[in-house]
Amino acid sequence: MFDAHAHPGASIKDNALVCSVSGSEYAALASYKYRAAGTLALSGDSPDFTLMERYASSGFHIGEIGLDRRYPDEDKQEMIFRQALEIARRYDRLAIIHTVREYGKTLSILKDMKIGKFLLHGYTGSADMARLFIRLGGIISLGPGAERTRSFKALLTLPFVTETDMAVGEEEENVLIGWNRKLSLLTGTDTGERSERIMKEVLA
Repeated sequence: MFDAHAHPGASIKDNALVCSVSGSEYAALASYKYRAAGTLALSGDSPDFTLMERYASSGFHIGEIGLDRRYPDEDKQEMIFRQALEIARRYDRLAIIHTVREYGKTLSILKDMKIGKFLLHGYTGSADMARLFIRLGGIISLGPGAERTRSFKALLTLPFVTETDMAVGEEEENVLIGWNRKLSLLTGTDTGERSERIMKEVLA
């Protein structure tokens, strides 16, 4: 069973894509098989794109990165997002995207930059918007928070992967098992198996 979006924690596991939000976290991810170098304006750090590029060149994917309307300075967020996406494109890495109430703008930027290898983590938008991201080549990732959205039932009809957005460890493992069990019952599909297959294909 694969966690499509997790963070560094108390244990090391191979079946998780472990992401970061600032350069200060990159070195701690070295022991994970699937890892991503990210930066978010909301982290408070000044992004170091030279460092991000160095980690991308050594096999790191890029994330999490993105736009979040809850935080100020949208122009700065977009600048950081675009520069990180450029690194992901240059090294053919998966971009793991954090988006809060900015799905339309995110889609526009991805189209503009011709980015076709990305994952929308913790997706809570509409099913119609999800279809647009999927057509562009993206992957939709659902965490337990998706269950509270109006679009939840419609999202279950689409291809998706599953995540916890938690620090890796025993609690994260238990949440992931329970989440996949629930979704598998609702969809009639083994979502844990599907997530692992999709994620290992795109991360190879």
